[in-house]
Amino acid sequence: MPRETFFNLDNEKKEKILLAAIKEFTNNELHKSRVSNIIKEAGIPRGSFYQYFEDLDDLYYFVIDDAFDKIFYEGYKNTELTNDIFKYTELTFEVDITTYMNDNRHKFIMNVLKSIGSNVEYLEQHNKKRRQYIMDVLKQMDLSNIKIKKTEELIKLYELLQNFKRIVIQKSLIRQLSKEEAQDLLKWHLNIIKNGVIIKEEL
Repeated sequence: MPRETFFNLDNEKKEKILLAAIKEFTNNELHKSRVSNIIKEAGIPRGSFYQYFEDLDDLYYFVIDDAFDKIFYEGYKNTELTNDIFKYTELTFEVDITTYMNDNRHKFIMNVLKSIGSNVEYLEQHNKKRRQYIMDVLKQMDLSNIKIKKTEELIKLYELLQNFKRIVIQKSLIRQLSKEEAQDLLKWHLNIIKNGVIIKEEL
């Protein structure tokens, strides 16, 4: 967590430092990031940096925590638009694919995932926060027409839908699909989950 001196800065200066940090973390994984690049971009002395942050890791995890919080917030806002879990998946997909089509945003997320992969303590904390987010989303959904009822299985369903989103995004990038084509591909996958592929025999 940044020191109190950072939070006491005016908003313009704080924003300048954070934007400089995001730029550095977009271009590099944590172990390749440099304080010197951040202070040069932000236009602050090196001494000031250590008045604001304990070290580079302190700034890094503050920045990515804020990024994940914004992702969760944006995702949760879609529960105000629908209580259908499949429609919710389509709505959040639109945000996700826009993010991935933005080269800088994509690079930032990819570097974050690589950087936190070996930090067991942070991953545990992040996974707890993500699990709570999933449960909060599920509470807003009308699941009365879903066969499975157990919380753990519903969480697995949510994660399955997220996995389909990732698969479609990867295919879209490889095949250079338009956003509309990608959305149609996602709908095909969701329809398979909803309706299955086995023809039911009449009794």
